[in-house]
Amino acid sequence: MKLQGKVVVITGSGGGIGEACARRFTTEGAKVVVADIDQDSVERVSRAIGSVGLAADVTVEENVQAVADLATRTYGDIDIWFSNAGVTGPSQPGHIQANGLWESAWRLHVMSHVYAVRQVLPSMLERGDGYLLQTASVVALATMPDKATYAVTKHAALALAEWLAATVRPKGIKVSCFCPGAMLTPMLLAEGLPADHPMMQTASTPEEVAERLVQAIDVERFLIVDSALGTDALMSKATDYDQWLTDISSLYAELSKGV
Repeated sequence: MKLQGKVVVITGSGGGIGEACARRFTTEGAKVVVADIDQDSVERVSRAIGSVGLAADVTVEENVQAVADLATRTYGDIDIWFSNAGVTGPSQPGHIQANGLWESAWRLHVMSHVYAVRQVLPSMLERGDGYLLQTASVVALATMPDKATYAVTKHAALALAEWLAATVRPKGIKVSCFCPGAMLTPMLLAEGLPADHPMMQTASTPEEVAERLVQAIDVERFLIVDSALGTDALMSKATDYDQWLTDISSLYAELSKGV
């Protein structure tokens, strides 16, 4: 799908990947609606790209509806909904995290996607066209031993995208799941990793990621990965699942040194 003239909603677009995509998609000619939980960030980004935005907690279904209503009132039918908002949450190695963390991660990484689909899919099906783009993580293909809530809910996000692709792609609706690796965003920087840490050394910039997404949308690829960790995990699981589990434990132990 070409972005020229398309109406695009991007959640979590007040910074990081979302902001970079809002800016990059706009240069492609898209009409981007900004949505983020932070009011100041929404105002800053929407002003920068000459568009509209709404400060909204997308874990609340009524707020997702409000974002959709703003987009359709301003620009018309939504062509692409990019469910991108997410948060890694606190690191708790070896622990099953508290109920509140599970509930908040589930609402953000899974239910906010469900709410978005409820808003835009009926109209897309009527038109026989539309695009559901959802951010999971390379963690959805691998895992994250120190953050159970993040790992499990990102796997669920990928599973939802797979179900959608199998269900609505034959009806003309494009579906993609973005599973990025480490990126130089506030989310990663908040981890406090040293500059020489392997994740910091290999992380992409948000602008690099936005460019890859433009290219992936153009060819309507379902699984969008930008890290060898994701493809390697898929291949390793298919070949020898038990060995992959051993290897991934060793890898994360190595990456965690000095943290």
